[in-house]
Amino acid sequence: MTPKQLYNDFVTSFSGRKFTAGLLVAFIDFLIDLGIPGSGANCFNDVLSKHPRQTELSPGRRANTLVVEKTPGNTSSIRGFYNAAERFFRAENKRFDYPSCAPHATQAWADYINWLDALSGYSLVELEALRERVNEYVLTILTSQEFEPGSIKTDPPLFRYVLEDFDLTARRGEPTGAAYQGVVFGFIRADNPHLQVEIDKVRTGSKRLQRVGDIDCWEGARLAISAEVKQYTYSLDSVPDLEAFAYETGRRGSLGIVAALGFEPGARAAIEELGVKALHRDDLVRIVELWDPLKQRTAVSSLMYYAQHVEKNSSLTGRLKEFIESRSNPPEADG
Repeated sequence: MTPKQLYNDFVTSFSGRKFTAGLLVAFIDFLIDLGIPGSGANCFNDVLSKHPRQTELSPGRRANTLVVEKTPGNTSSIRGFYNAAERFFRAENKRFDYPSCAPHATQAWADYINWLDALSGYSLVELEALRERVNEYVLTILTSQEFEPGSIKTDPPLFRYVLEDFDLTARRGEPTGAAYQGVVFGFIRADNPHLQVEIDKVRTGSKRLQRVGDIDCWEGARLAISAEVKQYTYSLDSVPDLEAFAYETGRRGSLGIVAALGFEPGARAAIEELGVKALHRDDLVRIVELWDPLKQRTAVSSLMYYAQHVEKNSSLTGRLKEFIESRSNPPEADG
């Protein structure tokens, strides 16, 4: 069988048994590694006369693939060469339609003794040329599935941008605390879509409304989460003011949250000793970094809803719209 005939035989077999590409390449590299080209071998039996086949790898462990004695005490197997060929097609060249089936492929070696007979008599130049033709055929016939980052359009992490960069200090015409209360509302609303979330304007008075915190989240009749929002660095001296809030969330079996811009030394630990969770702005950023863009957009939409329809404050609404538009459509870099 000439190299051309063997190649044509391979092409015929490839459509039904794609692994034959890797097997043929493995045969070629296996014979080259044994030094067969130019050794005078005319068929595979000539190879086995110099390199006897090993049918047992160790007592009780049968060799299912082609393994021969390379040198006294050392063996060579087609498995390693097949693995390299499979990596070339799949990992290096992203032809994922090429099967991942090294054990099956290498156990089928005996079906291709005629290939081994022919290959054993080829010169090194003929073997290397055949290997190149086989590789080129596979790379041509199978479509590359390499990921192109430029082909995927991703939404910016807008809510993370708000947490990191939006000015939460009260501007002229804005109620103190409204910006951060809206941010915490957006965070809780996006993170708990299964709950009904209640919120009112800042300084409305949760007790007067018969609510527990600034933001209450309900699962039917059960209070699941309640949050107190503090748009400042919370002091250790103020922790006793949270005892009633901690008591109410505790007796209802609810998750209590105190969300502040920061905490003075010792304040966070003292708050959590009351049985509620203390979160500051950086904590929210770390959590939101794990969110997908759709969830971040939900949080931004909730924040905008709060500013425009709950707080009904045009200054805060305008600032938010301007900030979000600037981050949604950043200016293109010059050049």
